[in-house]
Amino acid sequence: MKKVICFAVTAVIMLSACFSLFGCAQRTKKYSDTHFDLFDSFAQITVYTDSDESFEEYNALFLSTLEKYHQLLDIYNEYDGVVNLYNVNRSAHVAPMTVSDELFEFLSYAKEIHSTTQGYTSISMGAVTAIWKSAIADKTPPSKDSLDEASLHTDIESLLLNPEDKTVFISDGSMTLDAGALGKGYVADIIYDSLTKAGAESFLLNVGGTLKAHGEKPDGAEWRGGIEFPEGIDKQDISINVSEQALSTSGSYHRGFELDGIRYHHIINPFTQNCENYYLSVSVICPSAADADAFSTALFSMSLEQGQAFIEGIENAEVVWILSDGSTVRSEGMK
Repeated sequence: MKKVICFAVTAVIMLSACFSLFGCAQRTKKYSDTHFDLFDSFAQITVYTDSDESFEEYNALFLSTLEKYHQLLDIYNEYDGVVNLYNVNRSAHVAPMTVSDELFEFLSYAKEIHSTTQGYTSISMGAVTAIWKSAIADKTPPSKDSLDEASLHTDIESLLLNPEDKTVFISDGSMTLDAGALGKGYVADIIYDSLTKAGAESFLLNVGGTLKAHGEKPDGAEWRGGIEFPEGIDKQDISINVSEQALSTSGSYHRGFELDGIRYHHIINPFTQNCENYYLSVSVICPSAADADAFSTALFSMSLEQGQAFIEGIENAEVVWILSDGSTVRSEGMK
């Protein structure tokens, strides 16, 4: 009799535990929202959480941070009460300009990443990228003379930062800053930190194609990101684990045009002032979204041999190159 009672009690306990676990699983739902017109792209947040209210809190934090950095890094518009790159490009040649802590930290990172990437990802390329943006819009390659002239005003040493006063000065009156190669990854890291501090346990961020994820899905599965092959190449997309990692892809097939069999696009080699066509895309996986964004941009303009040598010197970073013929090359840790 005692055995029967014990068995019954044990069964009740196990059944209660099952219901408890089932209830937890049921309470955790998947939420997602997509925002447009920020960073000239889209941004999406996906979260597993237990209530509409908590998702609204996380989504509001996501959107407010996106909007804040969109304004800070905008080179085309000014905003009331905000000192941003638009203002810096127009006034920091005259005298040192005081900026916010957030913008100063971003510019400091930009100078560091210029050095890390050996100058291949440079915020000081504004004079050259402005020419290329017009050329792509008009579908007409820019003249060599115009690029040569603009290249004289791209020296990163002309960007002077004073950490004590949080001031910015540009000593070359014709140099302008362009954060296009850095902004999306940088803000993804900022949002990641904010969400984890706010208590979000499982989420995936997609800021203009740069991914960063935290935690696992409720069933224990990892967050996955994809490396897509361009249209016309009959190969299966590559799936990558992005839990506690970032994934950024730089590709030539989204922005640009073709003329006489040559692809002209928006990823510009700072040393030639032209776009390279070694690859269809370069994808970088590493813990920092800002670094992944910057490294994929830099590697796109490097030859394969240069890029392989470069990435060997970077800890915890892996690369997938999709070459112009559709074949792939992977760094050692991705093989």
